Amino acid sequence: MRIVVNHITRMEAPRICVAGIDPGAGRHLRPTTGRSHPLTRDLLAEEGGPFALGALIELGEVTPDSRPPETEDHRFWPARAQVLGQVSPKRYLELLREHAQERLDTIFGEELVRHEWSYAVDKDRGAASLGVLRPRRKPDIEVDKYGKLRLRLNYGRKPAFLPVTDVRFVQADHKTIKADVVDDVRARMRRGVDVLLMLGLARAFQRSEDDSERHWLQVNGICMADRPLADGP
Repeated sequence: MRIVVNHITRMEAPRICVAGIDPGAGRHLRPTTGRSHPLTRDLLAEEGGPFALGALIELGEVTPDSRPPETEDHRFWPARAQVLGQVSPKRYLELLREHAQERLDTIFGEELVRHEWSYAVDKDRGAASLGVLRPRRKPDIEVDKYGKLRLRLNYGRKPAFLPVTDVRFVQADHKTIKADVVDDVRARMRRGVDVLLMLGLARAFQRSEDDSERHWLQVNGICMADRPLADGP
């Protein structure tokens, strides 16, 4: 099974989550290893591993391991993953645009429901957890008053404020935000540079003010059309 990597998500350091598009089947796939052997930063190309945005990866034999909404999950052996090459920035952008949608419900279905300033799918519901969104209106990005990185998605009647988990926005501790990267991306967004968003649903959890576990929408990656495969977004 082969993928072109387009999601590299930070979790609690040093854990990461990776996903990509199967260029043959035209669908997202998330390689997983189970909770006892999580993926970590040593698998990033910058640290000697195979995974980088735009990398064409041969995963080897994979086994479907899906449950709603994580229908893209497939078990694999990291030691068998091989880098076959790197797609060009032009081809990477073309690939994302081929699979991008302009509506959230086209990606995640009617199970995705608005919750005040965010979106979520109820636990164990839904048919997809990954997608690419081409927003109709310019998004914005900021560090909120709690020190969390958020993307303002101007969608529907009022904006949503989604957590940004793109690993390129933080230091190796997965907590310290790279302010210069945020400022640069914000400025380019405001200039009108075309943006594509890698969206994902987080593993289900219950927020303190909620009465149920839900899969909350997050921004796994940001692709700016002027530098689609630069070191930073």
